[in-house]
Amino acid sequence: MNSPRSRCDVDVSAPVRDKYIAARTAAVWYERGVDRALADRTRESVASTGPWLAVAVGGAIGAGLRWAAGAAWAHDRGGWPWATLIVNLVGCVAIGVAARRLHVGTVAWAFVVTGVLGGFTTFSSFAVEVDQLIDAGRAGVALGYVMITMIGGYAATWIAYRDRPPS
Repeated sequence: MNSPRSRCDVDVSAPVRDKYIAARTAAVWYERGVDRALADRTRESVASTGPWLAVAVGGAIGAGLRWAAGAAWAHDRGGWPWATLIVNLVGCVAIGVAARRLHVGTVAWAFVVTGVLGGFTTFSSFAVEVDQLIDAGRAGVALGYVMITMIGGYAATWIAYRDRPPS
């Protein structure tokens, strides 16, 4: 039994539909001020398997390094979390250097920044350790840890990013 078609059910040929979608996509990119060439390069690089593999391998390396740092500088619950602080500050310096030398959307960026540094640095451990310091009755120490991590992390990234010659 055939039902009447609504305006949404209009059968449009594939070439007409594809032209409409391409034109609408271009308009959205233009409206957002996004460089079309950059958008195309990023879409192409994400569609290939290279970045996915780079992120997976880099993430395994970074997570392994993070685990090793945590094992080397273990601390008691509510104690000063040296491993997380050092890992996050080193990670901030490294991302500052990477941001000057690598291009977003490349396999190198996917491997180093998203993979290695994403697996290495740890905001979640930072948050848990702040909570543990507070639970241990060390709110002042927790506040100091937050300030050192946030200000130190920003400063480390800024210095590393600023002092590198542009590529």
